[in-house]
Amino acid sequence: MIRRLPLLPTILVALGVAAMVALGIWQLRRAEWKEALLASYQAAQRAPALRGMPVGVPADALAFRRAHILCRITTPAVQLGGVDGRGRTGFRNIVGCALIDGRLIMADLGWSAIDARPVLPGPGQRIDATGRLIPDGVLARRVLRDAAGATPLLLVLEAAAPGLESSVPPSIDTIPNNHRGYAVQWFLFAAVGLTIYLLALRQRNRRT
Repeated sequence: MIRRLPLLPTILVALGVAAMVALGIWQLRRAEWKEALLASYQAAQRAPALRGMPVGVPADALAFRRAHILCRITTPAVQLGGVDGRGRTGFRNIVGCALIDGRLIMADLGWSAIDARPVLPGPGQRIDATGRLIPDGVLARRVLRDAAGATPLLLVLEAAAPGLESSVPPSIDTIPNNHRGYAVQWFLFAAVGLTIYLLALRQRNRRT
């Protein structure tokens, strides 16, 4: 005789398993998107240097490109922890910088030691330099805030400002891509949840 399944528990388990499977599929799609993005970053590193920043091009399409930029500093420097080329701990000195067309980016002027007190370029001073464009939306919100024309790109200068040493640009290799691992976890959660429910049903049937 076929035993009837308990309605409410079955519905709840089915919904839970379906949700976990859907999350796993979503993570797989995120993995494909991240892999394509990282591939575009790798290609950008090998591309010829830009002269200025093209208008109407998304920030991700310019990420990790070398570029020669002319801009004027708009904010006092913000110091962030970082290392120099020799691995010494210190501070990266970040400013906001306005392009000729009014767009705002950020510029990493260079690295300074923890106990150093460098005289940094201030608002109004010009930057005319080559560097690597790094995407950083979190830093942009901190440095540029909600200013009109804010663009979440950081120019890491190859030749640091006077009194500073060149910062080490963030590496593509440090960008996490754990989405496939997360997908496997969600699929395992779904399988475990379904297995536990089936074992519970088996135990229930034995008792009855």
